[in-house]
Amino acid sequence: MSRIIASSGIEQIHGKTYNRDRGYFYMRNGRQFYRERDEDYQKNQSPRQKWNSAAFKYANSQLKLLTSPEAKAQLAADFEAANHIASNGKTYTTVRAWKYNSLIHDYKQAHPFEQ
Repeated sequence: MSRIIASSGIEQIHGKTYNRDRGYFYMRNGRQFYRERDEDYQKNQSPRQKWNSAAFKYANSQLKLLTSPEAKAQLAADFEAANHIASNGKTYTTVRAWKYNSLIHDYKQAHPFEQ
């Protein structure tokens, strides 16, 4: 978080004072300033990161739809029928991890990454 430095009897604050602050403190030419900025870390993603983010978004949206008891029972039956092996060839111990990674793999197969 923030760092407080006492120099010549005056406290100087560097960084954020609280994690929900909109801005941060910094020093320039011996003077202290406060700057607000958007912390949107998604805007500097590479094309591959955007492709992976789209796959995660799809998988999360599909998992939210599977909330009914019938859907959960069917999902558990499919998990046992697949012997805990997802469509990506890896073995998972929980139904949620199995389905989540299957959805990510299926999305990536349907929407291949192009440079």
